[in-house]
Amino acid sequence: MIMQASLALLIAVASVVWPALAGTLVVNANTADPAPRAAWEELAARFQAENPDVELRLNIYDGESYKKSIRNWLTSAPPDVVYWNAGYRMRQFVAPGLLEDVSDLYTPAVKGSIHPSALDLVSVGGRQYGVPYTYYPIGFFYRRDLLESADVGALPQDWGGLVAACVKLKAKGIEPIAIGTRDLWPAAAWFDYLDLRLNGLQFHMELMRGAIPYTDPRVARVFEYWRVLVAPRRQPSCERATAQPPASCWRLPALRAVRHLSIGERDRAVVLRLERRRRESVGWPW
Repeated sequence: MIMQASLALLIAVASVVWPALAGTLVVNANTADPAPRAAWEELAARFQAENPDVELRLNIYDGESYKKSIRNWLTSAPPDVVYWNAGYRMRQFVAPGLLEDVSDLYTPAVKGSIHPSALDLVSVGGRQYGVPYTYYPIGFFYRRDLLESADVGALPQDWGGLVAACVKLKAKGIEPIAIGTRDLWPAAAWFDYLDLRLNGLQFHMELMRGAIPYTDPRVARVFEYWRVLVAPRRQPSCERATAQPPASCWRLPALRAVRHLSIGERDRAVVLRLERRRRESVGWPW
């Protein structure tokens, strides 16, 4: 079970005047985690070495403060390039003219090298306003040992099988599913997942664009399916954990969760840090 959840973008700000690439280039980034930060700082150093006439200022912020500040930057003292999210969040800044049209970068060869769905997420009215550079998956880590202890044989392949497995696990005193909801946004991934499965991609995209209201009966049906997991407390939240590091969910004795809805490549690193016995019992994806 993997889906592409979001694309990260490099976006040119609309107030930028591009001379012969001389002077100062200000880049604001939300890549504060150690690994991506090191990668982008290395690229910045290479760019600086190859372009000595340009003073590159790479400003790196943590994700939460970045979200709160980006609108102020774009409307007051905008940088030249910002990192941001594709799709609806990008379109919010395109509509008032805060982002630069970078369609000239998208030659036929470039378009041919990008998946159509990625191209669509950076496009508005057939024009492109960002450059995608990464995406992350959504899926399940699962505990083989706990499934076996509850006499759940093969991994469930459909909704009925998933619910039946949850019933067996609860009967053994095992929490079937844990999610990290210290940051509330990861819970929305469950809605996305269920809506995509029940109503399809086109419906989901129209819903996200606001063309379909959330009062639509098809949306209500998604919540009815979700209720099946939530009402009997088959899907507890791991309140103190974030979506990215689920290790706390794995380690809490009272929350021996079989499945953890996982968002992001960093989760794999967390699993690798578990003791060997526990690590070998963890599967991905489901």
